[in-house]
Amino acid sequence: MKALKHRHARQCVAALLLGTCATVVQAHDDGTWLEWERIVGIIQPSGLVGWPSDGECNIGIDCFLGTPAPWSTTGGTAAVNLHYGDVRFVVKGLVVAGDPSFSNLGTTSVIRKVKGTVVCNDTAPGVPVFVDTPAVQLSKRGNAQFRGHLALPSRCLSEPNDVVFLIRIAEINGGPPLVDLWNAFGAVRRMTNTSQ
Repeated sequence: MKALKHRHARQCVAALLLGTCATVVQAHDDGTWLEWERIVGIIQPSGLVGWPSDGECNIGIDCFLGTPAPWSTTGGTAAVNLHYGDVRFVVKGLVVAGDPSFSNLGTTSVIRKVKGTVVCNDTAPGVPVFVDTPAVQLSKRGNAQFRGHLALPSRCLSEPNDVVFLIRIAEINGGPPLVDLWNAFGAVRRMTNTSQ
């Protein structure tokens, strides 16, 4: 949270010129924050995230499938404000970590864009809810970032300990059908409530 507050302080100084400092601080500092200290590539290929209470999983609707190959990262972080919908993520060095042909090993393969996905009510009880960021460019070095606001449903606040953050494939350049599969996730989660 300290890192976020330092960034917000810099934003506030810039916002003073526009007379909007109070708005910036309120929109970014209040509420329940979830932060993931690392972004990690998918370890178990084709893993499922999101599982409704009745045990039936409709891929792409109430659960998401992981990529058929493992991926790795060199770093990254993510943060979500469950009250205001402020979302930001950075992923670095997101590349394929397993490829039988070895032609894509250590590269971004055919992936051109990724998106962040906030998964609320990931486990029973409750019905999973998925909210995506807009797609952002994935560089050839496997770097991508996003900062903005999402309309998070109230169900995301009902079980803040059951929220997961994913990186999912948003656009490819040919190749196998990989769009919407997840290839990285937020790890080492921390929750801070600054509204009290």
